[in-house]
Amino acid sequence: MKKFILTAMIGFSPISGVAAFAQDWTASCGNEPKSPVINVSNVTKYNASVEQFNNYNKAVHVYYACISKQAHAKQVAISQKAKNEMESIQKVSAEMNARITANLTKMRATIVDGSKKLKNATGGK
Repeated sequence: MKKFILTAMIGFSPISGVAAFAQDWTASCGNEPKSPVINVSNVTKYNASVEQFNNYNKAVHVYYACISKQAHAKQVAISQKAKNEMESIQKVSAEMNARITANLTKMRATIVDGSKKLKNATGGK
């Protein structure tokens, strides 16, 4: 089931980069093994089909393990890039927050101080 979904995603996904990634893993993992035709019409063909199935099963597991490894490496790289971008955005946001907070604190202190001076100058009224 996973293999079918993965194949379907590659063939029909509108997501940018999927086709390029498929080319990357084809270069690293080769082409997907072709599934054998199973023929159970007689004992000889059945036995041959069982052997072909077992060979295919091994081959697709190796192939999918390779693709999974490639996908994981790509996901780690994407996550690291996103993390780096988010850190710079968070840094700018934190700096802006600190600047705004400092400005508000300074203005609030000026207003409080002005209020006290005016109360004293007007006799507390």
